[in-house]
Amino acid sequence: MVRTKTSAAALCLLLGAAISGCAVTDNDADTRSADDTRTADQLLGDSTRTMRALTSLTIDMQVGSEGKTGYSSRFTTDLERRCTLKATWSRGATLEQIRIGETDYIHPGGTYLEMWGRKTVPAMRQKPWLKSPVSAALGADNLVDCAWPFPSYKGATKGNPTELDRKRVIPVKVRDAEISDGMYTFYVAAEGKPYLLRIDHQEPPYLRITKFSGFNNRFAVQPPAAVDVLDLSKLPPDVP
Repeated sequence: MVRTKTSAAALCLLLGAAISGCAVTDNDADTRSADDTRTADQLLGDSTRTMRALTSLTIDMQVGSEGKTGYSSRFTTDLERRCTLKATWSRGATLEQIRIGETDYIHPGGTYLEMWGRKTVPAMRQKPWLKSPVSAALGADNLVDCAWPFPSYKGATKGNPTELDRKRVIPVKVRDAEISDGMYTFYVAAEGKPYLLRIDHQEPPYLRITKFSGFNNRFAVQPPAAVDVLDLSKLPPDVP
């Protein structure tokens, strides 16, 4: 079942956009305050370097328009081979994923199964969890990779320090070069290490909010009990 692609337009918006910063080599960058003289590009570079060095991370997302949430999820990952996802759609679909190495374990809700469109869905209801190799992932399965992209970017505009969730941050705006009227706002921690705490991506009428937390927290994940798992490789091929 899947890589980082999604089947609905809102979810393509959710996972398809690249975010960025440019690298900085100053060894003191991690402890600078909001009153330093870094440019917006340097600030994003410091943040990107810090995020790339993490060994675990939690990412909460919401995608919606006109004040209504169409998709929300919580994704915890070691940024390499182990991660978990819990996702909810406004139409009532739910999905839970555990990825360990080259194996996906998927716990789809009833509405998700109805929307999935696979011929083997009736057989999939035999067990609460499904097992499938990562290589068998399909774009419509809405699963995620454990890695998370933190690519580079230049041409940012730095805002005044402010507070976000009781933390002092520096907002940095970047125009989305691929989408008309698209705009990213990166919120970088202004004190201590320059963690990236939040990204708002506006693509009218959609707004995607991505929050980052749990930096380097201990992360352990186990597969579901074998008795609760159906190996999809044992089902007939899912042909049209």
